[in-house]
Amino acid sequence: MGISRNAVSVAVDETWYRIEFDGQAAGHEILTLQQFEHPDRGQYLKYHRETVLRLKRFGQDLSVRASLVTEETPDGLLWAWKLQRSAADGAQLNRSGEWSSGNRSFRVREIVGMDVVESTIECSEQPRSPLIGGWLPTAMAQDRKTLSTQVFFPESGGVAELQIDMKSRVRRVVSDQARGVLELTYEFRPPEFPEVEPVTLAFRDGILNGSEQAVLGGRLIIERTEPAKALGYQNTASLDLQLQTMIPVNGLVKWSDSGELLLQLQMSAGLRGLLQATEFQQVSSLADGNIELLLRDPASQQERSKAGKKLTAEELAEYQNSGRWIDSANAEIQRAGNLAAGAITDPQQKCDRLLDYVRSRMHFSAFSTLQQPASAVLKSWTGDCTEHAVLLSALLRSQQIPARVAVGFLFVPKAAAFAPHMWVEALIDGVWIPLDSTLPLDNESLPRIRVSHSSLAAEVSGCVGLFANLMDFPGQVEVTVLSDQPFSNQPQQ
Repeated sequence: MGISRNAVSVAVDETWYRIEFDGQAAGHEILTLQQFEHPDRGQYLKYHRETVLRLKRFGQDLSVRASLVTEETPDGLLWAWKLQRSAADGAQLNRSGEWSSGNRSFRVREIVGMDVVESTIECSEQPRSPLIGGWLPTAMAQDRKTLSTQVFFPESGGVAELQIDMKSRVRRVVSDQARGVLELTYEFRPPEFPEVEPVTLAFRDGILNGSEQAVLGGRLIIERTEPAKALGYQNTASLDLQLQTMIPVNGLVKWSDSGELLLQLQMSAGLRGLLQATEFQQVSSLADGNIELLLRDPASQQERSKAGKKLTAEELAEYQNSGRWIDSANAEIQRAGNLAAGAITDPQQKCDRLLDYVRSRMHFSAFSTLQQPASAVLKSWTGDCTEHAVLLSALLRSQQIPARVAVGFLFVPKAAAFAPHMWVEALIDGVWIPLDSTLPLDNESLPRIRVSHSSLAAEVSGCVGLFANLMDFPGQVEVTVLSDQPFSNQPQQ
């Protein structure tokens, strides 16, 4: 997207926020920041904000899930953006835009149903990003007290003039810090509506600590915190219990003779957009608002022989490079990968060898949100599905096989239910093949509902953010097996 296509990532950061409405937990936000060095334009920032808001007010379900990606300068000038939003009433929004300096406009591309609509949004000047907390400290440097600026909001597709004022500046003395902690508070509102209550932003040493605003007759507060508390739990232990909650299934879960399984999912509209179509999972929207999933057994040679989308060199690099968690360049990882693969050159055979290598050595432990890099897992040979996944991914990458982790729900036969799970996907002949070292050989083909994937390159807290998308499924999704019925094949809106 945009400028980052020709830039080099130099740093990654991640911040979690808890959302409260009138003192009650109402969701969370995850803000990921990548810093890029562009050969022509210098330093650029890429933000990715994921928002989950659970809010019912005046008898209406106002819950929203949204993903916003922006590319901008350090002082907030917006170059590119992409917004995906789903509301409880089923409304979907999927649009993106790139700034054209020559035309002073955003070239917008929006997906509406099955159509792609292109348009132009003209601006009098290049506006700033809607992620005000990211650029405000830079724009208000040198003790600047006030700022009037134009800000672009992708949801409305419009630009608003905002007046931003510094309200307080306090340096608090902290025993272990000689300089203390600098706390800044700002307020902003549209200047043409002075009667509107302003939004308050609080910063602590240059990082957005939280915000507060009046919404629907109540107070919406966003506060920086640790991942477990952002998800609504007091500690990691209570989070672990929730992650073990399963989704019961109505009907017999069994692959057909052709290696297919058709499921119907009754779920809230806000969750439907999380399900993605892949080589082995088709997603269809039904007229009654339910979702049909057609799962295919990856062991079916017919399906595996279908060539997938060819990735660009840049896209491949994301799943080949060594990183903080999947540290495939580590000397011990390299040594273990070479030992396990031996003289094998065929990619599929390498995958089989590496899969058996991890499966035969790992000892299971209960889920933990304390993520370890692959090199640490290699030393302990202990962990849950996340440790299995990062280690196997690292070994695959060490053998030049693109690999990523995926999360979703794995069918557990003894419980007759789907359980939250993580596994690996390796790119073989253009197809992402699932690999799971947590399963014995005779259970490799258990059905799984796939929700998302990641290279873990931008996941500062490891796998916790990926599991956050699974938290709302248990208790809100009902799964039924549809036997002897054709797949509706209506693409998801």
